[in-house]
Formats: sequence, C-alpha cells, structure tokens
Amino acid sequence: MKFACTVAAYQLVEFIELNVLALRKVFGPETPILISQDWSARSVEIRDLAERLGTHHLCADSHRGHFAGDLNSTLAALAFAEAESADVAIKISQRMLLCEPAAREIIERYFSDPEIWMAVPARLHPGTIKRAESRFFANLTTLTDLLCVRTWKLRPTTVKELYEERVNSRKSRHDTLIEALFSFISDVTLAGHCVRMPEFSGNPPGAQPIYLRRSQSEPAQYQTFAAALGLKEFHPLLIEWRQMSTAYRPCPVFQ
Repeated sequence: MKFACTVAAYQLVEFIELNVLALRKVFGPETPILISQDWSARSVEIRDLAERLGTHHLCADSHRGHFAGDLNSTLAALAFAEAESADVAIKISQRMLLCEPAAREIIERYFSDPEIWMAVPARLHPGTIKRAESRFFANLTTLTDLLCVRTWKLRPTTVKELYEERVNSRKSRHDTLIEALFSFISDVTLAGHCVRMPEFSGNPPGAQPIYLRRSQSEPAQYQTFAAALGLKEFHPLLIEWRQMSTAYRPCPVFQ
C-alpha cells in the first residue's frame, strides 16, 4: 500500500523536521512527503528545511489563520496523494508524531477493507489530556491531527466547497472548525465508509508509544524521541496555537 504524507506546518521549524524524520521511520525513506505551510515569519526557514530534507514544499502566499490554513493543508494533502498515485493520503499536524512502524500497520489494516475510505483518531478520554488549556479536545468527537483518506474517494474541490458553504452560512461559531467539517463528512458525505481509530487516541500504559500528541504527551517524550532520530537539541513548544500566533483569527479568510 502506497502512502503520500503531508505535514500541515506553521512556524515550528524544529517540529517539522522531527515530523519528516518520524514519517520516514514509519512509512519508509521513499515515501513522498509534502510540507504544506501557512505563511509565517519563519516560512523561508521552512522552505530551506524542505530543500535540505528533500521533501516537496507548498507555502501560502499570505497568512490565512489557523482554520483556513489547516484546511489549505488538507486540500494539498488530498491533491498531493492523487498526483503521487498513492493509495492513501495522510495529513498530519506538525506536533502529532507517528513514532513506530506499528502505526503504519494499524492504518494498513483499516484500509485493507475496500469499504473504508477515511480514518481518523477516536475521541480522546479527558484523563489522557496533560495540559489544562487543551482539555477542550475531549469534547471533539472527530480529530483531524491525523487524517487518512483513500485517494480519489474524497476530492479536494468537494472539501473546499463544503467548508466555504459552512463558513458563509455560519449557523454556529463551531462551523469554522475543521473537526466539525470532518464530522459532517464522516456522518454524511462518506457515511458508512469512515472509521475512528482508538489506537491513535491513547497509547497503552507502560508500552512504547506509537504516537505523540501535543495535548497528551510530555516534553521529555518529544525530546527522547527526537534524540533517537539524531536531533539532540530539540526544545518542544507545546502551547496552544492561539497562544503561539499573534495573528489568531477565529474565522477563516478565503483568498
């Protein structure tokens, strides 16, 4: 099974490098990888990093904000997988790391069923969330920091049109959330063809983690994993996105 992976990136150069190294560990060194970034003060550094690592690179021509930037990377991931003739598109947030080849085996097992077209992590248990400012994630029934889609079953244009329609109608302030969009896609657009993966919502206690998620993992876990991949001076920044960005915009801007 061929995968094409896209890292949804914004500003955190060190995390992006670590994520690319992790993806190559899990999916193999020849797996096509795209770094898709929203514009930031560090966009040139990220472009240079992509060149050094030998990945594909895409950068927005302006800063779209968190939600529209994430959607843009999601559309890029779907289009990238089609262009690479991959079986499955993977979109992963920059601070969500897949750590072990077992992660690939889990995804392959789900997609071995031809009726599965999309897979996302299952809902998080509140007790697994380490930081108080991230507790709201337990309210989300759909997570999109790891998004796996069978190629051609969900087109980029379809997702874009659905999202623009939701934002323009604004029946709820939650309509701008990517998680809300993919809850709708899971329940309506691809009804009967989606699965939620509990393996990516909680690591087994005491076992080697198969993933690291910002809201569930400790800084030392990121540092240990980074050191094992050759990044000895890794300094994890695990604050919320809205605290990291001085240009936080709750409503997407389409251009």
